[in-house]
Amino acid sequence: MNPPNGRLSIHMANDPTSFVIRPLPGAGLDGAFRFHLSPDSLDRLGLQSGVDVCQITGEKGGTGYGIAWRATDKMGTSPKLRPVKLTSTAQAAFGFQEGSHVAISKSAASIMPAASLTLTDITPPDWRTPDDTDDLAWLKRADSYLTDCEAIAAGTTFDLSAKKKLRRRFYVDHVQGNSASGTSGLFYCDGMTKVVIGDESTRFDTPSLALGDSFPVLDIGAIGGLVDEIKLLNKRMDRVLNRSSHVVSKSRHAHDARHTLLHGYEGTGKSMLIEAVERTPGASIHTIREDDLSTPTKAITFIEQTFDDALRAQPSIITIDKLDKLMPKENSTLTSVLVRQFKKIRGARVFVLAAARSTLSIDNVLLRAARTAILRTMLVDESEGLAELISSKTHGFTGGDLDMLVSRAHEFAEDRVDFHLSGILPIGLRDELRNGNATNGNGHMASSIYSEDTTQVDTSLLEMQPPALTEEDFDLARATVHPSALREVFFEKPKVKWSNIGGSDAIKQQFDDTLGLPLQHPEQFARYDLRPSKGVLLYGPPGCSKTMTAQAVATTYNLNFIAIKGAELISMYVGESEKAIRELFGKARQAAPCVIFFDEIDAIGAERDAGGTKGLNVLTTLLNEMDGFEETKNVLVLAATNKPEVLDPALLRPGRFDSHIYIGLPNIEARKEILKIGLRVAEGVDIEKLAADTEGYSGAEIVRICNMAKMSGFKHDVATESSRIAIGGQDFEEAFRAVRKGTTAEMLEGYEAFATR
Repeated sequence: MNPPNGRLSIHMANDPTSFVIRPLPGAGLDGAFRFHLSPDSLDRLGLQSGVDVCQITGEKGGTGYGIAWRATDKMGTSPKLRPVKLTSTAQAAFGFQEGSHVAISKSAASIMPAASLTLTDITPPDWRTPDDTDDLAWLKRADSYLTDCEAIAAGTTFDLSAKKKLRRRFYVDHVQGNSASGTSGLFYCDGMTKVVIGDESTRFDTPSLALGDSFPVLDIGAIGGLVDEIKLLNKRMDRVLNRSSHVVSKSRHAHDARHTLLHGYEGTGKSMLIEAVERTPGASIHTIREDDLSTPTKAITFIEQTFDDALRAQPSIITIDKLDKLMPKENSTLTSVLVRQFKKIRGARVFVLAAARSTLSIDNVLLRAARTAILRTMLVDESEGLAELISSKTHGFTGGDLDMLVSRAHEFAEDRVDFHLSGILPIGLRDELRNGNATNGNGHMASSIYSEDTTQVDTSLLEMQPPALTEEDFDLARATVHPSALREVFFEKPKVKWSNIGGSDAIKQQFDDTLGLPLQHPEQFARYDLRPSKGVLLYGPPGCSKTMTAQAVATTYNLNFIAIKGAELISMYVGESEKAIRELFGKARQAAPCVIFFDEIDAIGAERDAGGTKGLNVLTTLLNEMDGFEETKNVLVLAATNKPEVLDPALLRPGRFDSHIYIGLPNIEARKEILKIGLRVAEGVDIEKLAADTEGYSGAEIVRICNMAKMSGFKHDVATESSRIAIGGQDFEEAFRAVRKGTTAEMLEGYEAFATR
């Protein structure tokens, strides 16, 4: 006989697999087989919440299985009381009691599909009423209820209710699994499960059409740049529409997605993918479009009829393009109608494919009703069809963007050829050549187009073929075509280079190490198990080129660039600031590699006890987004501030703004470079003396001095009608009197304190 506390309790303090059963509120089968564990216990056991199946073993050898689940409440930290919470349903199914000592481990077993399930009606006599005679209706209710359950086991009971306060209680007498499945003792029901009550051989089922061994798949190469998306879509369609897939499918937890929502920016291929699915043989196709929902009454009728038709013609596919426009959050009526339809097709061989530009305007109730469809964002085209060099310069471009880019490049190529021909051919003959008419009787190009200078002509230009595209054509076109993902935010293609920033060599080297090397050598970087910085904080006195530095970073490494001022976010209406930040990060992921630049980050990043609650919500959203894109590659967050000491410490933790670069006042060499850039049109200026005189000035202040001195010289030239650009000492004296130093000794001490904190 085991001691009172059992053998397992003796080693509980040292054994991470040992637990004590504690009660978990809940009745029936809804979430009944979730084993609630603390986050620490899940990590120790290597369990993923909501995904992995775990085995529970009692002191006397009894075993049971359940879904590992993260506890939502505090469960205590004492090793002697390490709890696992089970519902009364799970305890009864596996013979455990509250206070039992058990061992838990990760299991390779799976939750099996149920081929058939037999129920016994054990309704208490006092629940029965004379009106309760429709057993078929209860069978339908039981079928629907069981299909919604993520796990079922023999020996469990559940209650159902109906209108007029009718109630029934059923006992799961027997579950027949498939021979190809595991041995967990847990099952799930789907559209293929035969549910019977007692000796009945009938079940509520929807009419269906037979389908072959495999569901026809989309051609992976049908739409360029969407290989991964098409693979995922093929897998999902086969899982829902193909009968044979049910015998090997894994556990259908509550979060498992049956349907799919495509979302992405204009031109990413959503509609093309839907059209490709609609051409797929092997399933009946049913569409819902904007024209079908012209009036509220017609819309409701059409939606209900479409789903009914799909149920009668299984396997079937329902496509809904522009879902966000058809059923925005504001239209609760249509949303409710569609929610009911999704419940109607649960377990059926009906696959719903919808597309939306954004998920923000779609009610979450609808997404949950669709079995929490994975919101698979359509990735931007990596443009493998273009030359590698062109592809590297089109980050963030969608398929539509690339099509426009190529069209523009052809226009520039035509202009290039026209310009070249204009120097060697008469305009009339050139037009005939363009129209394909400049030929002789034999169909060959008329010899008259050749002149004595023919040897200097590129003969390919004289052929009536589209001109070959060059890198220069694409560079010119790229200046006029921007990525769709960035068209609705403040987007610019920076033109600032390091050579435009005097004295920037040291800063450039820091960015080469932080960003350049990981981008240029990703494989070697990965071999060392390194992770690139998510965020870089630029701090220093005003006017020291922090913004230009961010732009130079984007230019140097050919990154897309999104810029926004912190103060602009704070000035928005309540809730709009948080939404704007989420959209910024979403668009940056679409257009990666990309830089998000927050100027004046102190406006939203001040310590949370130092200001109002409006900035607090914005800061919290920013922190969540920075934590959330850990797996997103090539998105860098740059931020600039003149007041680093006021920033919330949470922003400066590793994994957020973990790189801090001080951009201070320019030294004498940097001042010389700034002066040379600012005064390159002037002659006879003593750069050495000016560099000494501008000590303590910021870069912007030095540029201001140069501009004022040049303006003074310009006015003098206009007055004297001089043609020589000359800037004298008097011009600089006036400039120095007008421009004062803006950086104080106290400010410099503050930056030094921040750097050494």
